[in-house]
Amino acid sequence: MKVDDGMTKESIIIAALRLFLTQGYKSVSLIDVANEIGITKGGIYHYFSSKDELLQAAFHFLLDSFEVKYKDLLNSTVSLKDILQILLVENALEKHATELLGVDHTCRIDHIHFAIDIVRRFPNIQERIQENRKILFNELAKKIQQAITDGEVREDMDENALAAIFIALLNGHKSVDAGFTSEKAQQQMVNTLWNLIRM
Repeated sequence: MKVDDGMTKESIIIAALRLFLTQGYKSVSLIDVANEIGITKGGIYHYFSSKDELLQAAFHFLLDSFEVKYKDLLNSTVSLKDILQILLVENALEKHATELLGVDHTCRIDHIHFAIDIVRRFPNIQERIQENRKILFNELAKKIQQAITDGEVREDMDENALAAIFIALLNGHKSVDAGFTSEKAQQQMVNTLWNLIRM
């Protein structure tokens, strides 16, 4: 692949993300990234001055990609109930990450340690993470308000409180060690939640 190829910079970022998320930032060298896509280490230095700069670019790329994904979903005509199903049972964001990175769905992607590495090295990145969360929160709250207006959700529900609950579930339901990791259990969780808030 040529260094001046328009896809090279994005290819480098995606290859770096794939390696950082599956092998850990500390374990991956720029040579590993170069080998992953068949270019020289110098090809990486054409775009990035260091591994840390590549890490920042990869993290922003990942957040941008997630923002586009959930904006598209939350601004679509898909019902709020179906959105809960897509996010909490079908794990759409996790599937999006595996597709973006070009890895098998059985491949272990370690978002937590990746986020810890990024915040530890670049404390100011926390502002970008908060911006990402705020965008998701606002888009979700708008979708919930629309569902209330359309009579899909009870009118006594508060869209901001529900958005916060949904995001907490999205962030934490996989880590709950109470038998809620199976698809059947996740479906029960969504059904129970929906029965509490539906009109």
